[in-house]
Amino acid sequence: MKILFSLILSLFCIAGQAQGLFRGNVILNAYAGYPNFLRLTMPTVESIPDNVSPNYAGLAPSGLRFMYMATDDVSIGVDLMYGMAKASYSRYDSIFFNGDWQVQSTSYLIEKQRFRPQFRVDMHLGSRDPSLDQYIGLAFGGNFRTRAVWQNNVLIDQNPNDANFVIPVSFRACYGFRYFIDYNFSVGAELGVGGPLMQFALSYRI
Repeated sequence: MKILFSLILSLFCIAGQAQGLFRGNVILNAYAGYPNFLRLTMPTVESIPDNVSPNYAGLAPSGLRFMYMATDDVSIGVDLMYGMAKASYSRYDSIFFNGDWQVQSTSYLIEKQRFRPQFRVDMHLGSRDPSLDQYIGLAFGGNFRTRAVWQNNVLIDQNPNDANFVIPVSFRACYGFRYFIDYNFSVGAELGVGGPLMQFALSYRI
């Protein structure tokens, strides 16, 4: 009985320590995020009138991440995250001109971009499946925003926001996982704050 118990315990410990990445591995990640908060907050932040029908376009924070396994449990690297959003609409106003009422059309285009280069550290967790890599990540870095507003194809505003001020730093905290479908390629996802709530990634191990 003691031998059986010891065998089960040893197997459990081995399974608990299994991992998909090891010291010296380099992981290249390409990811897409969701949702696009630049796009979702545009109607309110940009005071778009309720009586127009805007056309929206954009890219939720997505990018490339390069990680190096400094130890079997810790990786360090760089995350390059980019997002953008656009809104275009036309506003129609009635004006009295030359003794007659006329309808005047004014077109608007608003474009916002955000780039966040970050230094990142991931703590990799144990897994019973050697193909599964789980991690908790922390990142900090820069925060670069641009904003441009065109009226009838004429640039009228380039302030980053109403306060004309941008916090120059960015942070992210997250939990994620990747599953290796072979030695080199894996698919994964990430939940976090400071950037997209969700990321879906394709990774390549060198």
